[in-house]
Amino acid sequence: MTYTNNYTKSYRLLDMNDRFIRGEQLSKRQLAELYQVDNRTVQRDIADLNDYFFMKGGDQKVEYVQSLKAYKLHRTGEGAFTDYDIYAISKVLLESRAFSKDEMDRLLNTLLDGAQDRARIDSLILNEQFHYVEPRHGKQIIDFIWKVAKSIQEHQTVSIDYVRQDGRKRSYIIEPLGLIFSEYYFYLIAYRAEDQEHQTLVYRIDRFEDYQPTGETFHIEYKDRFQEGEFRKRIQFMYTGPLTTITFEFSGDSLEAVLDRLPTAVVTGSRNGKTIVKAEVFGEGVRRWLLSQKEFLTVLSPQSYRKEIAETIRRMAANYD
Repeated sequence: MTYTNNYTKSYRLLDMNDRFIRGEQLSKRQLAELYQVDNRTVQRDIADLNDYFFMKGGDQKVEYVQSLKAYKLHRTGEGAFTDYDIYAISKVLLESRAFSKDEMDRLLNTLLDGAQDRARIDSLILNEQFHYVEPRHGKQIIDFIWKVAKSIQEHQTVSIDYVRQDGRKRSYIIEPLGLIFSEYYFYLIAYRAEDQEHQTLVYRIDRFEDYQPTGETFHIEYKDRFQEGEFRKRIQFMYTGPLTTITFEFSGDSLEAVLDRLPTAVVTGSRNGKTIVKAEVFGEGVRRWLLSQKEFLTVLSPQSYRKEIAETIRRMAANYD
């Protein structure tokens, strides 16, 4: 869109500010053509804009970037990401494989718009971004996640249509409690509205076909509120089951990785060169992780859980007979 000189300097400054905040990179010639003014006027406008930023605290400034041959907004201070931050976050985003290709590209482009040396970061992640494999559901989920988050914050009961892993669709009224991300997917933690015992249930976000607040709200005492951080410490692979305290001995080469995987784990001792570890976990999910540690991990207690692990191993071995 081209502007005429009928627009005032105030309008030029406001519009220029909006463009730079959106991450646009503009040369002096582009700005002059856009606002139908000469280069000296553009230079004065940028100076005035930077005076304003200085008076507001000096944590951002419009600067000329030689490699881009254009001006862009540079943010400083505690509220700004460095290029190191942006690169690290980009790598984590790509590794998460949490979003569709379109959503991932939009997130990365928005993030990289704040980089001082975008070309360098682009070159570092280009191959990984090009070969990015989106989740098989292929759904756009970011807007839906926000809708779910609002229903959690506002304690809204919700009518849902949900497709289970076996392909069957079910309809429920739920009380949404919290959102968790794990192993490529977002999950909603909720109670069924009619369940007086308040059994914690887990729903994968991409499997919702409908999610509509009913207009009703529910109440949970503060002391009983759902805490994502505490839940996260005790769950593996988003399988709940009963909350269980297990003890096992570990002889693998990375105890640190075990303790990171089970945040509630504590080392209680050692024997015969093996480390004894105790952890509070949800039983079903952690069983799958325990079995992945092969002969380097042995469950010691509780005895019933140890027997379940042994029986699972026997059934696994039978598959190879």
